[in-house]
Amino acid sequence: MGSIFKTDTFEHYTIRQASVKDADTVTRILRDAAQWLINKGIHQWDYYLSDDAAAEINQAIKAGTTYIVEDRDNQAIATFNLSMEQSELDISIWGARDDEALYLHRLAVDKDCRHKQIGRRLLEWIHVNSHLDRGVLRLDCVADNLSLNQFYADAGFTFSGHIHAKKIQFSRYEKRLNA
Repeated sequence: MGSIFKTDTFEHYTIRQASVKDADTVTRILRDAAQWLINKGIHQWDYYLSDDAAAEINQAIKAGTTYIVEDRDNQAIATFNLSMEQSELDISIWGARDDEALYLHRLAVDKDCRHKQIGRRLLEWIHVNSHLDRGVLRLDCVADNLSLNQFYADAGFTFSGHIHAKKIQFSRYEKRLNA
């Protein structure tokens, strides 16, 4: 699993790096999540319904930053991206930084597994199972997604301000690793 995590298990789930053969599964989970958000009037992930998203998803898989969470039957129940290196978007949101940090994006739970607190528990697992002994876990969301902003605050993330980037108002959150 590379050097980001101390273990590859989370409760009765297994976390592994996605491979190219997982691209359709990752895309499906993200598209389902995007449609679910749209149905709630939130347009944070509209992009994942476009044809352009597949190339970006494949690129992240090939870069080794996309992870799959599987149940005991090896069925994908969630996906997320995690990197120690800033993406172009991270730089536009956080500024260029050289501190120790993990950047979390695209955490999505399969539609059949929603409302089981998997996202919250997975966030905590990422937080405590990082190999980084110090540093922060950073993430962002659109500022007008009030539910997600509250979710991150309730999960113990510190609000680090709003920033306008790529024509969107983002909320920034971070949490000290292994704290």
